[in-house]
Amino acid sequence: MIYRSIGKAGPQVSQLGFGCMRFPLRDENDFTTIDEALADKMISRTIEGGVNYFDTAYGYHRGASETYLGRILRNGMRKKIMLATKSPVWLVKNRDDPMKFLDEQLTRLQTDTVDFYLLHGLNQKSWKTVKDCEVLDFFDRARVAGKIRWPGFSFHDELPLFREIVDAYPWIMCQIHLNYVDDDVQAGIEGLEYAHKKGLGVVIMEPLRGGKLVRNVPTEVKEIINRTGLNPTEFALRYLFNRRETSCVLSGMSAVEQVDENLRVADKAKVGILTPEDLTGYACAKAIYKSRTAVACTGCGYCLPCPLNIPIPFILEIYNDTFMYDARDECRGTYQAFFKPEQRADKCTSCGECETKCPQNIKIAETLVKAHKLLHE
Repeated sequence: MIYRSIGKAGPQVSQLGFGCMRFPLRDENDFTTIDEALADKMISRTIEGGVNYFDTAYGYHRGASETYLGRILRNGMRKKIMLATKSPVWLVKNRDDPMKFLDEQLTRLQTDTVDFYLLHGLNQKSWKTVKDCEVLDFFDRARVAGKIRWPGFSFHDELPLFREIVDAYPWIMCQIHLNYVDDDVQAGIEGLEYAHKKGLGVVIMEPLRGGKLVRNVPTEVKEIINRTGLNPTEFALRYLFNRRETSCVLSGMSAVEQVDENLRVADKAKVGILTPEDLTGYACAKAIYKSRTAVACTGCGYCLPCPLNIPIPFILEIYNDTFMYDARDECRGTYQAFFKPEQRADKCTSCGECETKCPQNIKIAETLVKAHKLLHE
């Protein structure tokens, strides 16, 4: 296993990390039913392979991820890993809440200290909560108390906000969404480079876009990948391992075979492994995926707020994903799981307010009707 530093002040971690959001399930309709026997094998295999970065969160598997990790790590394994978990910022209502949630997580994880503690999924709304509820002061108190070692945050918003957050506190690390198709969304490559320049370690999430870059790969993209002699998993991961700014790439593995494949790739992928010709191939593959989009939404958020609180950009993103990645069943599941009935696209009244603000001139109301039909019926 190859190890990299978490920023200028952090420890060495394996360049492959274990994302604990997609453990195998005993009941596919119940995210709390982790198949612990199979998950045990996966974690043991991963640690034997040299992985020392394990990443979970308060809400993963609806709380069961932290509880499960607490049970398996108590018998000596805790000392072998760097443990990261995340604060549920969306639940914070006052100054005392962050410490309350951290104490609950320490109990679940059966540990006295979390190595990396992150504010989860920061965006404009949750960043306001952080400031209003003095959450950054909580970090200082938690570190003095020995409950956390290194502070960080994960991010889901636009680049200007990312820069603001990076500059607001002496973070050790951050997590960003990045892969060869999404290199210019959210923080993107620019954010990766900015955080690295500021001395932060950068952990990459969604390197395979939840598996969409591996399943149902378009024929034209397959041809590009085949010319490299790689498979889709290795093709995607090498793109990120190639970057010197990358500290760790998280993989949400849910099968032993996936563990073995990820370990194989991580054991030999190094900084600078890609040639200019290789990078041209990634650009071509990205262009092919982008050409399959159904609607030209950039996720800028100018259409918000919707009077009915419909999360328009998120719905249009899922709608596009069904076409880009040939993933209708998966996207339907996401739509049903993440949106309450009152937030779904069929609640649109076609008031037109969002369309007057859309810089892409998208016929949003009409598209929401199509999206609901595709993702719900």
